[in-house]
Amino acid sequence: MSGIKNSVKRIWASRFIFLSFILMLVFSQFLLQYREDVWPKMYMLIALVAGVLVLLFANLKNPKAIARNTFVLIAFLGIANSLIMPIRQNLDENTHYYYALQIADGKARIQTDEMNYLMVSPDFLAITKLPSKPGYGSPENTNLYTKEFLELDSLPADYSYKAVSPGKFNNPAYLPSALGIKVGRLISDKLFVSYYMGRIFNLIFYALLAYLAVKRSQIYKKQLFLMATIPYALWIPAGYSYDSLYYGLILLVFAQLTNFLDKNSKATIKQLILYELTCLLLIFCKAPVIVLAALPIFLPKETFDINKARLKIFCMGGIVALIGGTWLLQESILRLLGSIVDNPNVEIFSNPNVNRMGYFIAHPFYSLGVLIRSFFDMIATTTLSVEVPQPFFISAKALSSINLFIFTILILLVIMAFHEKVTPVFKISLSVIIVFIAVAVIYAISGDSRVFSIGDLYVAGVQGRYHYYILVALPLLFADKVRGALGSLGVMADTLNQEKLTTCLMTTMLILNFLNTAIAVFGYL
Repeated sequence: MSGIKNSVKRIWASRFIFLSFILMLVFSQFLLQYREDVWPKMYMLIALVAGVLVLLFANLKNPKAIARNTFVLIAFLGIANSLIMPIRQNLDENTHYYYALQIADGKARIQTDEMNYLMVSPDFLAITKLPSKPGYGSPENTNLYTKEFLELDSLPADYSYKAVSPGKFNNPAYLPSALGIKVGRLISDKLFVSYYMGRIFNLIFYALLAYLAVKRSQIYKKQLFLMATIPYALWIPAGYSYDSLYYGLILLVFAQLTNFLDKNSKATIKQLILYELTCLLLIFCKAPVIVLAALPIFLPKETFDINKARLKIFCMGGIVALIGGTWLLQESILRLLGSIVDNPNVEIFSNPNVNRMGYFIAHPFYSLGVLIRSFFDMIATTTLSVEVPQPFFISAKALSSINLFIFTILILLVIMAFHEKVTPVFKISLSVIIVFIAVAVIYAISGDSRVFSIGDLYVAGVQGRYHYYILVALPLLFADKVRGALGSLGVMADTLNQEKLTTCLMTTMLILNFLNTAIAVFGYL
């Protein structure tokens, strides 16, 4: 009898959520007051089908199904996001598409610069020319309602063009997108099919990495689930972007790192090697974050099941640094080997920020001011990424407030829920590494003349999404302090029901992500 009652409850709960989805789709139209009255039936159907599929394949009432639910939520709502987001409207998407196309064509090395690639690839030229509000100030975006886009045929690239000459190696981070493009070409000769398949494969790749991270984690599942399903982590990988690899690797890094903290197990040499390899892969997406490879050195001696653990970690870290450095310096190495020859048909643009290090050293007070302002801007932009997850689309102010409010509540809850002991030495080391990464990211972005010039007061191009690693690390750094502060207010974290928190977390993030998708259905048109 109890089994029947539970089944009835699950059915009514699913119906309630399904009806909520419909209401969210309808009322989201009225949250965007600046939009003209429009009802995009195709996109409403896409969002609704995605929501229904999540309900069919997820098990939101089972805390043990959190890894599966991670994949299901990201995969289905993420694919809907891939289809809803207009062409070229992910962050720097056209540039990422340029790299993915070359790998899809079987080119291991970059063939020419982005401008000349317009003459090499008819597909790239066609996509670049399509209307775009943020790109060309067009009154409309290119999407599934655009007849011109849907009728384009995919045409082979001509690599015999005069400006083609192999340069440095293409980034492996684009392999999932390239594979999607390749599969799309096999399915259909229409360009929109391969374009969307490239996006979708990139998204599925991220969903798999997030699933593996939550699955492998022993004591950090809820924390990883929250970060894996934060709305901007479902939008950025839904387009052409190497952030799918970045977010996925950060989740895997902290899944393994927290496993080392588990008092019920000892870290083996095999686990340490896997951790170092995971950190090494970060060189392909966010190079400064690779220094997370040094963190195991600061773990207590009793953490390891091997002799001379710190020495071995140091040696492995050295190998990671050597390989990573080789990748970053590959262009210079290939030039020394005579494998790269400058093509006279390719115009080389000089970057006035290349020699900025000397200026920063010679003007320490100015440099300190730039750094401090950039740090404060980093905090603001991180908050903004949480509030407005969709690229080039300012969502309703009500939704921005909801995003920030819900995330703040949930991050406090998962911080409270983390009870594993973390030594002061490890916290200090993690904090120092985070500051080092942040400074390195700020310095790296200052080399981009589009967002910073010598004399500017701060580095404007440092976006909040770059600091995803900080959000994932928050429970490790502040669990004790948050529990202590709440305890002084009479809120006892030890009484928190972990299973109920998990089910609440999964349901809330599903609804929050669907709400963002529902708003975007209208906001992107």
